[in-house]
Amino acid sequence: FFGILADKAGRKVAMQLTIVLMLCTTVLQGCLPSFYCCGEGWGWFGVAAMLVFRALQGLSAGGELSTAAVYISEISPKETLGLNLSWISVSGAFGAWTVAALVVTFIETLLSGEDMLLWGWRLPYLTSIIPGALLIVGRRYLEETPDFEDLLKQEAEKKAAQQLEGGEEAAAGSDGPLRELFRHHKLPTLIGSLGTAGIGALWYVPPVYGVQFIQQYNGLPANAVTFSEMLSYFVPTVLALFVGMLVDTVGARKVHTLALVAGCVVAPVPLFYWWTHVSKPLAIPAVFVGQAILGLMIALTTSVYLWVVELFPVRVRATGVSVAYNVGIGIFGGLGPMVSDALNRVISPRCVVSAPAGFTVLTGLISLAAVAGSQVLARR
Repeated sequence: FFGILADKAGRKVAMQLTIVLMLCTTVLQGCLPSFYCCGEGWGWFGVAAMLVFRALQGLSAGGELSTAAVYISEISPKETLGLNLSWISVSGAFGAWTVAALVVTFIETLLSGEDMLLWGWRLPYLTSIIPGALLIVGRRYLEETPDFEDLLKQEAEKKAAQQLEGGEEAAAGSDGPLRELFRHHKLPTLIGSLGTAGIGALWYVPPVYGVQFIQQYNGLPANAVTFSEMLSYFVPTVLALFVGMLVDTVGARKVHTLALVAGCVVAPVPLFYWWTHVSKPLAIPAVFVGQAILGLMIALTTSVYLWVVELFPVRVRATGVSVAYNVGIGIFGGLGPMVSDALNRVISPRCVVSAPAGFTVLTGLISLAAVAGSQVLARR
């Protein structure tokens, strides 16, 4: 939705609407009734409303990251594209998760379990109104990108020429961004969707299941779990700018390939085997060290934004990036934990290749094949 909006109404409008929707749905989640405070009837209402708000929040988050990538790529000098796009990781994709995990860790440390269930869980949602409001005010002063303004001029000139040649009917027959994307840019869309699949798996499968397996076999306190998750996002937040400079030096495709090889193919199997066989006294150090290693791999995924942006022309760029990014990250990353959980019932987590490790490796290989396809596409 937001990609189509950005290609039709402008990048600026889409950027403003995504943050408004994200803020509203986040704050409203903190106001919902729960079973613990309001009884069964209102509790079920809260669950249903939470699902709706989460879906809308996911829609806004997917639109935010993909539209931001297009916006930054179109206003940045070519020689610093990677560095400028890395700010998405610093302030959004990883930085926001780091701050959120720190806030939750702090609240869990201060409050009892009963207080967390009663009212403490609401605090992270409600306090988001402060940074969210500042972002809304700041985005009022955004300017439209030169690429989109040039596109509007070309469209206006084309429409005027068609009217002179064939009248109103000839001028009216133009495809929308989504139809044009699937009609004329099928291969880049497929390559972009499959090429980001491994990144989705790397973001959402190893960080979740590494902690879960150690909890299953050794037990961990709740604040240690949350802090370890924060660590896997803090490391890439710190390193993202350096990865951006590396992208500007060697190219997005090479860094993206390195992220897939290291994070999806090489690291998962030994990491998961270590996590499921570590002794109890070493459980907490193992989860922290493992999450830090994952953080190093995840830092390299900062390259994904420029890699996918470069696949599409200006006319359908936001729509193409949105579709490719959200299919790859949303479907493969979102379904990764569900698929891994189902396979854990038939494959022991203590096998040499556990279900989460196998899923991550498989999606990584699929993405590497897609990246190879993007190189062929670039030569055309």
